[in-house]
Amino acid sequence: MKLDLKKNFDFNKIKINELSSTWLTQVANHINVSIQDGLKKGVDINGNKFDPVSEFTKNSTQDGSPHKSPLVRSGRMGETRILRPTPKKLTFKINSGIKKSMKRWNLEYQGTKSSGTRAKSKVNYGKLQNEGFWTSKNSLIKKNVFVQAREWFGIPKPMLPTGSQWHKFALQYNLTFQRFLTTAMKKFSK
Repeated sequence: MKLDLKKNFDFNKIKINELSSTWLTQVANHINVSIQDGLKKGVDINGNKFDPVSEFTKNSTQDGSPHKSPLVRSGRMGETRILRPTPKKLTFKINSGIKKSMKRWNLEYQGTKSSGTRAKSKVNYGKLQNEGFWTSKNSLIKKNVFVQAREWFGIPKPMLPTGSQWHKFALQYNLTFQRFLTTAMKKFSK
């Protein structure tokens, strides 16, 4: 009697994928925390300070709250979500917490009140702030003015492949991977 056995998995590959998934999760968490810290400190992903808020922003109140720092009035910019990697899918994605907002807003500036929703236009104001935008010709604020981009969302400069933090994470992965190979060889040598 002949028995043919076929192996459709590899324990080493499974272990390597688990290590890679754990490492990618740490990278994703670090990038996410960097985005949050940048918003709190008023620093963009390149390490530059945000321009101060405009006179309009200083003198207006939205939903009863004045604007003192760029991009932090409601706190919704910082509500990011991480789609974490798994051993089967070694990728991650960080989404801004701002969906196409339909939340009602109430704005007051020098005694003039305005209110409404973004229900019709479904504007993602996080994306607008990140890329810069032109105000509407019907805007209460300033008509047809370009608002400069504040790059608050993305991979921070230190986490790019030439950055200092990236080198630390790459070294950590390399050491972990080498340890796995060394341990695996010892197991097979006995």
